[in-house]
Amino acid sequence: MKRIFVIATLLFIGLFLFTTTTIAAEETSIKITKCEYDEKGESLLVEYNFVKGPKGDHVHLWIDGKEKKTIKQPRGYKLTGIKLSKGEHKVELRINDASHTYIGVNDTYKLVVK
Repeated sequence: MKRIFVIATLLFIGLFLFTTTTIAAEETSIKITKCEYDEKGESLLVEYNFVKGPKGDHVHLWIDGKEKKTIKQPRGYKLTGIKLSKGEHKVELRINDASHTYIGVNDTYKLVVK
């Protein structure tokens, strides 16, 4: 009986370590799922899936090559008080580490304002 308990405990510990290692090794990634501009309200809604992974800490929002906002929310953000002209705009989300250094992971979205 004691032997079965020891074996079961070791299997449980092994499963826990495997699961923890798998989660920690998840790749850092970001994917924009929705991007809409409200001209009347002068607001930009960006929804995304953000996986921090081992190096990612937060997201920086860029529009047309200019940094606009540091974002801590994991799924989406609404930027208000922004005026975008008619035409194409490049909306980009860049993942940064805790010291605000870009880690080379990003996603872009071509937004057309009519």
